[in-house]
Amino acid sequence: MVKTIESNYIFSSEELENHSKIYAGPGAGKTYFLVENVKNIVTTNDKIVQSKAKKVLCITYTNAAVDEIKRRLERFVDCVEVYTIHGFIIEHIIKPFQEDLISIMKSDFDISVSKKGVISSQIEGLGILHGIDKKEIYSYIQNECGAQLDMSSIKYSKKIMGEVEVDNESFLNFKENGNEFAPKFKFSTEKIAKEHVLPIKKYIWSEVRKLTHNEILYFGYRILENNPTALYATRVKFPFIFIDEFQDTNPLQTLLVKMIGEKSTRIIVVGDVAQSIYSFQGAKPSDFNNFCINSDGDNKYSINGNRRSTENIVNFCNYLRKTDDNVVQCSIKTYSDEEEKKSIEAKKIHFLIGESHANEQIISDVIDEGGVVLTRTWADAFKHIQNISDEQSELLKKIYNNYNYTPIQIRAEILGHNNVKWVRAFRFIFKLWGSFKNGSFIDMLSALKLYWNINAQDITPKFIFQFNKLLCEVFDDVDGSSLTVDVIKKFNNLMFGEDYVNCQEILKSDIKITIFDELDNDKLKDSTSLLTWDTSYKLFVEVFSDNSKYMTVHQAKGLEWDKVIVSLVPIRSDKTNLLNVFSHPSLIDETASDEFVRMYYVACSRAREDLYIYIPDGCNVNEISGSLDSYIESEGCKLEYEFCSSEE
Repeated sequence: MVKTIESNYIFSSEELENHSKIYAGPGAGKTYFLVENVKNIVTTNDKIVQSKAKKVLCITYTNAAVDEIKRRLERFVDCVEVYTIHGFIIEHIIKPFQEDLISIMKSDFDISVSKKGVISSQIEGLGILHGIDKKEIYSYIQNECGAQLDMSSIKYSKKIMGEVEVDNESFLNFKENGNEFAPKFKFSTEKIAKEHVLPIKKYIWSEVRKLTHNEILYFGYRILENNPTALYATRVKFPFIFIDEFQDTNPLQTLLVKMIGEKSTRIIVVGDVAQSIYSFQGAKPSDFNNFCINSDGDNKYSINGNRRSTENIVNFCNYLRKTDDNVVQCSIKTYSDEEEKKSIEAKKIHFLIGESHANEQIISDVIDEGGVVLTRTWADAFKHIQNISDEQSELLKKIYNNYNYTPIQIRAEILGHNNVKWVRAFRFIFKLWGSFKNGSFIDMLSALKLYWNINAQDITPKFIFQFNKLLCEVFDDVDGSSLTVDVIKKFNNLMFGEDYVNCQEILKSDIKITIFDELDNDKLKDSTSLLTWDTSYKLFVEVFSDNSKYMTVHQAKGLEWDKVIVSLVPIRSDKTNLLNVFSHPSLIDETASDEFVRMYYVACSRAREDLYIYIPDGCNVNEISGSLDSYIESEGCKLEYEFCSSEE
């Protein structure tokens, strides 16, 4: 039986004697619920209060969510540890039990690993072999296989070698189906010879000393499974474990959590099946629905209130999730007064049907008013960027797709990393432009530090005068159609020419800004070189930015805005179309079509006040209104909508 509660519900001491599962939809106040219950436990529960060593553990999905929970815990944070699942395993299982890790590498994979240095996780956003010379790896393989092996004809990329990892799926089949236990690796069979797999993996574990994200899960589980002391220590330190966004947990994580919860530790999971959109990482809606540790049944709760969205938006989202019986939300959005409530609640769901100038103008106006566009893929998001041509949009698509099958996350790079050369060069020139426009010494110094080890005290008035003169020359004729690469080249030619020798002396360098890496392919170079100043600047400032106006659904998860434009169009692998989404939405099954509806649901539920549904083709007014009107009649709910003009 599922007990309906509100987000301010505090577990009693009796309820905390059992494991708990909380169904909570978008805007339900899940983080508030979690944080307030954690605060209550650390101040009233004897298991925590009477022991300085014991803490509450909170596990959530992203580093941003970790930071948010820590911020909300305020002074109570010293009694709590907050991690992503990978961060928790690394800090509390992998690092403290290195000998067990090395022993399992030997017993499971017959790989002997030295004990020199700590084995940890790969750096976020980078390949596991980042910074390693391929020739060094080839030499290692040759030494392991025998000097007689001729490696001259073998040209493995670092990406391919870095993808050799423990096959978690085969391990799960063993755990779930009782198959024979035969740990193995997965790798590109067409590219890597079988006899080279073990040497490659031995090099990564023993020399690089890094684990992939999937391997962290595998070895975390295996250490607890094999070492009763490690499992006991984990249970003793964490009498209570809260896990947020549990619908995004993959099966091996679930097994690990269940193992910890079999004795003493109480597990409290919070999640929403309708927001399970990470099947590509192994997450399954059924893992949350079926999650149970106590054979007699865990406590089950449902938070049905939605503090984020208007009644119209909540009921439209209820329509999309109508196949899920566990959560039926109601709007409990608060307002400052009756006038505000009347004004905001009067806003209907806006349908934009068809590709037209009128609909494009509506989308443009909403973006100008602070709204965002949410899409299925980044290629679709690029199409909505204002005031750039179709050709420039296509270039962005090509650049982004260039990184699809690499460990580099180009969005994260543009947001703040400095590992991709062209990204660093573009960020450099934009910072210089900012200092030129605003007369900002800080922007100028920040730009220079991207390439040179320079401090504020190194910069003399003479340098500032000369450097500003240089920037005047660099940006004198730059306009929106200028090619960004050409602007960078112009800076190089001027900065390291004869007229600015004094500037070079201050920087103590005559090294020019390099735009591309020798490993960058010609397609990437050609596409990047054709980006105009306006397009590339928008990419850094409006698209891949902290306050982006354009996002994919996966990037938008956990965020919210007053105005949201949902522009989700299924791709072939989704195995559905928008007509199916509106005629009979289903989202609880583990099919591609159900996952697309979940993505649609997540996108729509980001809106607080104004929800715009953009449908370029595939549906007409009668199809949509017929489905919605039938639902409104059967449920007796308020769901007001309108169709905006699609006339040219």
